[in-house]
Amino acid sequence: MTTLTSSIPRFDHDELIHSHPVPTLLIDKGAVVLFVNAAAEQMCNMSRSAMIGRVVYDVIDMDRSYRQRMSDAATSALFAHRAEISVGGRKAIYVDMQMVPYGQSGHRILALIPAHSDAELMGGAIGRSGRAAGGAASMLAHEIKNPLAGIKGAAQLLARKTDASGERFTTLICAEVDRIATLIDQMEHFSRGQPIACAAINLYQPIHQAMETARARQFPGVRFAEDFDPSLPLVHGNHDAMVQILLNLVTNGCEALGGRDDGVVRIATAYRHGLSIDNGDGRGRIALPIEVSVSDNGPGVPADIRGDLFDPFVTTKREGRGLGLALVAKLARDMGGTVQHMRDGDWTRFRVHLPVAQKVRPA
Repeated sequence: MTTLTSSIPRFDHDELIHSHPVPTLLIDKGAVVLFVNAAAEQMCNMSRSAMIGRVVYDVIDMDRSYRQRMSDAATSALFAHRAEISVGGRKAIYVDMQMVPYGQSGHRILALIPAHSDAELMGGAIGRSGRAAGGAASMLAHEIKNPLAGIKGAAQLLARKTDASGERFTTLICAEVDRIATLIDQMEHFSRGQPIACAAINLYQPIHQAMETARARQFPGVRFAEDFDPSLPLVHGNHDAMVQILLNLVTNGCEALGGRDDGVVRIATAYRHGLSIDNGDGRGRIALPIEVSVSDNGPGVPADIRGDLFDPFVTTKREGRGLGLALVAKLARDMGGTVQHMRDGDWTRFRVHLPVAQKVRPA
């Protein structure tokens, strides 16, 4: 990996370029990335801090001829129509690539304009994928609600005949049924794009509920590990949505371990500085310092589907429907956050990043 050696120039129109909808990067004469705007972060599915200081083609996979011309300090301009590139582990896309000189230091501005069909694929954390998942969820909602009422009724009857130790599980069943019913109501609005209600929440309440539910399923050979930051502030989010996100990710991790006797699913929280996102809603960039991650030491996601992991109907499970991760991404985005997948050594990690709840000033 190449480290940043050039000085970063003062960008007089920094805010204008940063908010520009075209993915734009500033590179030096050695093709090292000096500046990245929000659209380029979104296209590459990578934060600005992770891109700056790296050679541009370490971030964006492109044809060798383009690499050579960008590495050549004598090449100040480049224009390529429908150039094939790959970003963020996704499948190849086509862009109109334009590189022009900037200033007197050999710096160059690189703009990547997706073709129309490819631009649609990058329309946020969900885009077309979320709408397709929402349509499928709406069709299933009616069929799911009917048996839920019977399950809750049976749990309530069972609670009257069980001792204190069993009451904890019947209470959990009723709570989960109520949560699923609420979730289904939200899913029926999924394809309509209606936002979920968010408020200041303690992140550890949905974490503990999701973990207790996962433990009750008794996945063989799986050990749960926790690494929590006790000083996290309140999060802007939705309790039920967070339970659903975490339960999906934890369950996926447990199932990926396939019953091996050394499997570990790790839940961690942290406060991260520097990560932000522009959701295109007019509020500008929103800081996302709260991170909750779910990791497992399983075999990982097959390379051929990593770029489409949050699309609906993409799954490695024989009986799976491929809606879980699409819904995870939708719920994270509805709370103003984002979710990322990465393979880190022997670990598969899913990281959910969320904003801090705004402090309410006294009247």
